[in-house]
Amino acid sequence: MINELQRLLRVPNPIISLRDVEVDFDGYKALNNINIDFPFKGVQFVIGPNGAGKTTILDAICGRVKTSKGKIIYKGASEIQNRNPEDIVHFGVSRKFQNPTIFNTQTVFENMKLALLIGKSNLWYLFNSKITKEQQDTIESTLLKLNLLDVKNKVSGALSHGQKQWLEIAMSIINKPELLLVDEPIAGMSPSERDKTGELLTQIGADHTVFVVEHDMKFVSRFSSSVVVMHEGRIIDRGTFDKIVNNERVIEIYLGRQN
Repeated sequence: MINELQRLLRVPNPIISLRDVEVDFDGYKALNNINIDFPFKGVQFVIGPNGAGKTTILDAICGRVKTSKGKIIYKGASEIQNRNPEDIVHFGVSRKFQNPTIFNTQTVFENMKLALLIGKSNLWYLFNSKITKEQQDTIESTLLKLNLLDVKNKVSGALSHGQKQWLEIAMSIINKPELLLVDEPIAGMSPSERDKTGELLTQIGADHTVFVVEHDMKFVSRFSSSVVVMHEGRIIDRGTFDKIVNNERVIEIYLGRQN
């Protein structure tokens, strides 16, 4: 008989499903028998104490760590566990890391061009190739969405911390992935930058599935469609923010430590 948590972890027609997934680091199970579906569209937050397995679940989905057991199924058809990250990108999965990984000596536009063309040739080609009018329009429309069009000719290293984060988000969505994985996007940001980042993620979530690891509960409360809570490599609850903050176990293992 299916229990309430198992019911909450299932959704119809998921974009990605984890079935009995484990990640074992020399006997330590960073992920322990994970079973969950993620829906198309919306902003899904993952929270929990340090060591809960939050970043590891992102790493397993995008291929940065190998699973020792289980399946990761994309759109109900393709098993992507233990594939190379470069292969997983082509399925429509993109990853934004906690620290921006951009070319600081290149302009914002040049970084976007690299992101658009990556995988098509070597770096020399990427830096020196010309792009079509359609590709230029794609870059500029993405920059407009992320409030970066006015700085498209600015050297990226001169951007504010928040703008660098937004640039990497723009680079992550330029090829229109269906699933965007984001790790602690507001670390080091000012309050206004945090608000803008939440608004941007919400806009992206209207057309994509956005999966966010975050610790800031005020940010989670404002911008989450749904929240998954992890502890010691397992999922202990899922639901709206109001639901999970009233779960006694969640309060005990995590939210009580926020005070």
